[in-house]
Amino acid sequence: MRPPVELHRLISAAIWDRDLAMRLRETPEQAYAEFDVPQWQRGELSKDAAAALPKLGVHPNLQFKFLGQLGLLKLGTLTSVQEFLDTLEARHGKHR
Repeated sequence: MRPPVELHRLISAAIWDRDLAMRLRETPEQAYAEFDVPQWQRGELSKDAAAALPKLGVHPNLQFKFLGQLGLLKLGTLTSVQEFLDTLEARHGKHR
């Protein structure tokens, strides 16, 4: 399956365009049509956007942004990069 280029373009554009982000929340079909998001992808997104994004092959960074734009982003636990930084420090010495 090819990457969902049209959906990627829509999500990226909505980051910088408040009006587009608002249309995406309030009238998603209009926003999807504006960016030629295929009808079958629209159907998947309308059922359960969070579940559809990985199935459609949306880049993880854009999944996060899309769900945030729609007000659907749910982070169940606190996240931290500290463990990653500690691992780097252990391997390569202190970088801070």
